[in-house]
Amino acid sequence: MGKDLIEEMYINKNENYFSLERQIFKNAVTSSNLKILDIGCGTGILGAYFKKMQNCTVYGVEINESAYREAIVNLDKVIKGNIELIELPFDKSSFDIIIMGDVLEHLINTISSLKKLQYYLKDEGRILISVPNIRHWKIMLKLLFQDSWKYEPSGILDYTHMRFFTKKSLIELLNDNNINVSFSERVIQKKSKSYYFNILTFKLFSGFLASHTYIELKK
Repeated sequence: MGKDLIEEMYINKNENYFSLERQIFKNAVTSSNLKILDIGCGTGILGAYFKKMQNCTVYGVEINESAYREAIVNLDKVIKGNIELIELPFDKSSFDIIIMGDVLEHLINTISSLKKLQYYLKDEGRILISVPNIRHWKIMLKLLFQDSWKYEPSGILDYTHMRFFTKKSLIELLNDNNINVSFSERVIQKKSKSYYFNILTFKLFSGFLASHTYIELKK
């Protein structure tokens, strides 16, 4: 079977693009012996951490061929394909945690994909999500003073992004479609200039300083 149009967009991505470890998910998943599904698992670096440090069973879904080949070494099972198109070979309520690290912005039908994944989540399970914050000050300055909206190989204006979110717009989208948001926060890298500026300004500008929005969903 040939590659679908979305899959072709990831062929020329730098290999480092698929190897990011996300501290926010490490902070959110602290229990051991969990069953985890990582959507867009890349090379499986994050899942390998949970396997080694917390004795978790980690499955992944990855669209990029080279990243998939590395992930099958690092994780318990990896499925190659576009999560919007493939059928997952898992039973209902299989997973304690489903991770979607910077995935939603790449999807054509965000809500359909989330509802599809909820089927595989245990009753007390969580879907952990991060998305880039399009309201970030670097994007706003370029729009205001340079009239610039230039797509890049990675980052907030990654050329593979299908849609863009702020914290408010993402939560409204989910609430409007009866998806329960149990927790949300803006993500600012600790010990960065933005982190200290946010403290000094009493978090008044956190919506412009955050690189990402993090949310948790429950059934």
